[in-house]
Amino acid sequence: MAQMASFAKDACMTSWIRFGLESYLYNLKNTLEDEEKGAAAAISPQDKKELQDMIDETLDWMDENPEADKDDYSAKQKEVEKVANPIMRQFYSGAGGAGAGAGSGGDSDFDYGDDEL
Repeated sequence: MAQMASFAKDACMTSWIRFGLESYLYNLKNTLEDEEKGAAAAISPQDKKELQDMIDETLDWMDENPEADKDDYSAKQKEVEKVANPIMRQFYSGAGGAGAGAGSGGDSDFDYGDDEL
């Protein structure tokens, strides 16, 4: 009985972590395409391509690896954050242009999710 509970807990945790990674990727993708926030124009074409490629590759990896466990998803999220966080930090700190961080209170109000790095 304890094994079943442990398995169920692990499966639930894996689903939760997978959902978190997928959500993070789609949020990044939406930010890159959002003309209203200015990210589409404010992030350099090279950085934008790097992020878009990383997003697409990670979504493909998720489709190709449905058996991945929570450690796999956590490791993949850290890989994405390692690329995305510096680019997005620059954008939200205002270095990305006039639309970046407008009315957001700057860097202190944004959670980059890299506390564990």
